Amino acid sequence: MRTQKLVEAIADLEWIEVGSDLEALFLETNLIKEFRPKYNVLMKDDKNFIYIKITKEDFPRILLVRRVDKDGARYFGPKTATGNVRKTLMLLQKLFMYRSCDLGLEWHPEQNDPKTGQTTVTKKTIAYPCLDYHIKRCAAPCIGKISPEEYKKSIEKIGYFLEGKSSEIEKQLKTQMAELVAQKQFERAALLRDKLVALQDLMNPTKQVVTSPDQENTDVFDFVLEGGKAYFNLFMLREGKLINQENFIADAFGFEPGEEEQAVEVMESFLYQYYGKATDFPQTILIPHEFEEEDFLEEWLTNQAGRRVYVKVPERGKKHQLLELAEKNARSFQKQHKARWEGFEEQDEEALEELAKHLDLPKKPKRMECYDISHLGGSDTVASMVVFENGKSKPSDYRKFHLKTLANGEIDDFKSMKEILYRRLLYLTKAPKGIVFKNAAKSHKKGIETLLGEWRKEPQEVGEELKEFSVALKEKKVVGLLRLTEGANKTLLQKSLFVSPTQRDQGIAKALMRWTYDKRKAKRVYLSCDDSTFSFYDDFGFEAVKQLPEEFVTQLQTEAHMALKKHLLAYDPSKHHDSSFESKPNLIVIDGGKGQLSHAMESGEALGSTIPMIGLAKREEEVFVPGKSFPLLIPNDSKASLLLQRIRNEAHRFAITFQRSTRKQYLTASALDSIKGLGDVAKMKLLEHFGSVEQIKLATPEELEALVGKSLANKISSELLLNLN
Repeated sequence: MRTQKLVEAIADLEWIEVGSDLEALFLETNLIKEFRPKYNVLMKDDKNFIYIKITKEDFPRILLVRRVDKDGARYFGPKTATGNVRKTLMLLQKLFMYRSCDLGLEWHPEQNDPKTGQTTVTKKTIAYPCLDYHIKRCAAPCIGKISPEEYKKSIEKIGYFLEGKSSEIEKQLKTQMAELVAQKQFERAALLRDKLVALQDLMNPTKQVVTSPDQENTDVFDFVLEGGKAYFNLFMLREGKLINQENFIADAFGFEPGEEEQAVEVMESFLYQYYGKATDFPQTILIPHEFEEEDFLEEWLTNQAGRRVYVKVPERGKKHQLLELAEKNARSFQKQHKARWEGFEEQDEEALEELAKHLDLPKKPKRMECYDISHLGGSDTVASMVVFENGKSKPSDYRKFHLKTLANGEIDDFKSMKEILYRRLLYLTKAPKGIVFKNAAKSHKKGIETLLGEWRKEPQEVGEELKEFSVALKEKKVVGLLRLTEGANKTLLQKSLFVSPTQRDQGIAKALMRWTYDKRKAKRVYLSCDDSTFSFYDDFGFEAVKQLPEEFVTQLQTEAHMALKKHLLAYDPSKHHDSSFESKPNLIVIDGGKGQLSHAMESGEALGSTIPMIGLAKREEEVFVPGKSFPLLIPNDSKASLLLQRIRNEAHRFAITFQRSTRKQYLTASALDSIKGLGDVAKMKLLEHFGSVEQIKLATPEELEALVGKSLANKISSELLLNLN
């Protein structure tokens, strides 16, 4: 059935020839990640998984991260039970006193004795020593209370614990305890004894229902299929003892329960995806179904792990019982998940139906967007956009904005809301109301020449290059122009962009750029610009490049022209596809009353938008709709009102979080004000990359040049140390 549906949906066939089965597998995995095809088994979004990371530093930190980088650190995962992981790490911090701060620490040992020395704080993010030291949860490497050698012994034990090697830790602790007793250091020995007792209690095998008789490192997988999803249970046994249980959900569209052949395909696809993300490989993997390419899977796993890994399907005995228990847990997980979400979905459906009735909407608002403004006394004003789909939050579609039209210190929530809604809705309408974009024709020649003359302050003539222009028209009059020269392989050189001063602040320039790039199917757009327009192009998504393609360099007017242009930039349209902005909401919620709503409506009307908007005032949870002076009578405790309050509160939380982080960056950015020519965009880039002025001081010229260009990099290198020491 599933295969039949798949074949019926085929429109075309393409194939890529590779050199081996392994190459084919790697290519298939990458293509699945990129295109997320409907008929493939897909593990849920990476945001559901976390890894435990032990950093590679003089005094390593233990972090929870969402991805594995090639940075020399150690990773453990993927894991889904974030709460349990945090509790485990809290216990480990009590036992082994590792640091939880993000201070930059460097150890400078004495020449004669590497065990003694001094610690230098290279990146100060908090006052130190912190509370953890005073309550005996940190060994205080920040003030030199412990050497890297001693500190790393504790980190090594944590690594053993996370690998499931509890016996190794117990052995080390007993040895160290005996040595301290022999030296009559009874207090230190007692501390180790307490750690040993705590670990033995945590890992006591007498409490383990799930054990393996052969003491192997084993992963046990089983799953159930239900409603187009596969619910997996994983038991991780290390040294024969259960150290972890994980549950995963995978999309399995078209697969039906009870069909052995389909179950095999689900299992096989999931294993490739899971171990493509995993950082820990066992000796043996137990699975419930055999499949034809089992030998190839073993070869791939062995290649991934760097040592031999076996895949087995036990039919009897203790290992078969482990599989049965895994299947039982998978089914329990599926029932719990289904019950939880069915309850939520039923309430959400009722809330949406009730809301549609109150607002007189033609159908339930499947996608709702809510907007909020946040600032601190008029400074660092930002805005948030949060999205709910089918009554549930969708964080992947959240977006945040810096305000552009407010003067420094200006407080105007009405103006802010108008700007944000205009910028957001422009993505849907493609052009401001009354503006039409077209490729230039002979009828536009005079208008282009007039606008160019207005820009360059002298008469202009346009000849054969007319075909390179696209124009923005208002009542058939040219009010904006863009000139692009085509190069090889759909690359373009942008030579001119100008909008009549009387038509600015409507987003015409950026909308014209998007329209033209899309119309010409541009793969890459190049340009050169000076400081006055750099922030405009940087905000659009252009990135610095070292040089333009040779064919474009020769097309620029003169060497003097090039000298005036300080920045060489490139834009890749494929990187700037925004699925959230391109999705049309069924309802827009404004955090505020009649004033905020009326200004948001002005933006919608200016762009010809027909999307329904409402305002939600905080004080009495009053709901305002356009054209009515009084709020709607929606009970505050009704499901519709509670849904509106949820999305409003989430928008408020998201805006405040963003405002605080922005405020922190700008406070630090003020330390860079002494460098002339260093604009706000460049400051933010530097601080986002390095984190602090102190770290910028330590940067290499090459690192600075890659971020802000050669001329600014030279200024920073010479002036920063002079003015900020």
